[in-house]
Amino acid sequence: MKSMRDRFSIDLPSKYKWLILSLLFLTILVAFMGRLSTSVALEEIGEELVWSRAEQGFLGGVLMGIFLIPYGFSNIFFSPNIDKYGPKMILVGSMTGCSVAVFLGAFFGDNYILFLLSRVLLGLSQGVMFPIATKVIAGWFSKKTRGRANSIFMIGAPVGISISPILMGPIIHSMGWRYSFYLIALFGFLLVIPIFLFITDNPSERRTNQNRKKNNDMLEAFKRLFKDRDFQQITVGFTAVNTVFWGTSLWIPSYLEHTTGLNLGNNAYLAAIPYLGSILGMLIGSWVSDVKGNTDGIIMFSLLTSGLMIIILTFSPVEGAMMAIFLLFLVFLTGQLAPPLFFTKLQNSIRGDELGSATGLMNGIANTFGVVGPVSVGIVIALTGAYTHGLIALSVIAFAGLVGFERLL
Repeated sequence: MKSMRDRFSIDLPSKYKWLILSLLFLTILVAFMGRLSTSVALEEIGEELVWSRAEQGFLGGVLMGIFLIPYGFSNIFFSPNIDKYGPKMILVGSMTGCSVAVFLGAFFGDNYILFLLSRVLLGLSQGVMFPIATKVIAGWFSKKTRGRANSIFMIGAPVGISISPILMGPIIHSMGWRYSFYLIALFGFLLVIPIFLFITDNPSERRTNQNRKKNNDMLEAFKRLFKDRDFQQITVGFTAVNTVFWGTSLWIPSYLEHTTGLNLGNNAYLAAIPYLGSILGMLIGSWVSDVKGNTDGIIMFSLLTSGLMIIILTFSPVEGAMMAIFLLFLVFLTGQLAPPLFFTKLQNSIRGDELGSATGLMNGIANTFGVVGPVSVGIVIALTGAYTHGLIALSVIAFAGLVGFERLL
């Protein structure tokens, strides 16, 4: 007798891989809107909680970055369930939990501790999303097209980040920040339905179910991965790229408001422009990698140039919002050449029945350490009282990642 999951699932031939990829794109888009929600509304949240400038720097940094710790935990310890049970129901639970977390963050927004706990739930819920997407793409796309497929699902991140100020800004200034959170939660709840209907491992899910490991030894798989020099190199590089990305992303709205006087309520679209650099960077990096190769060279170039662009942003005599936005655009363009390439390298080197675990371990380590990004920016702001110098800590992380990645070649 068929289970409820099998009864309502729709079998799709391989030509529908673009529908699957579109759902993965929307999943990441909504997830990143949830992640950035606190950053966009930080000024209003700080006013409600009566924070000083120093408190907004430190407490705000913790509030924005805290989800990365449970997110990393979820990646490492929940992702092996993807290899064991398949992606469908894991992703249904992930998106449901994400939506509930955003809703609770708004509902308990006047209590800092409960707000923090909602961000913890957000991290736990979203930790399996990238491993699921990596496994599904490996099943639906050939090696020659995986780089570009990875870039398409991953640009859901900068798209979600870029439209968050556009959607949330007017709502925040007309109805209050809580209603912007409720809107994101609604998007997530609605997306659960097509995820339940369409997501599968690959066009032959039945065969995948039969071959799926019943006893997936997580510890043994992790031991093998930690001894693998290629996995070490991928993880070091991705950790640096990810830390710089989050440190910059979560502080951009506040950075622009405080350093340039930009009013996000009236000019929310301007705050979205830097994230368009991420989209362009991912597409360029993955296309060059698929066509020309030299993945390692692209990754090292990305780390070097993004670190240099942050230094230029920090010490250039930036006058007005447009110049700051242009320099931030270049920071994201250079920094996001690399991310899809790490996932492609994993898909091409890790066997399918351990791919979820491997991706979760890499992503978990990178995002657990990634909390250093927004927190370090917040600490510099708290110590100096100047938003203009906050991002400089991220250039140090980029250069350290470049050295570590190069030494593991």
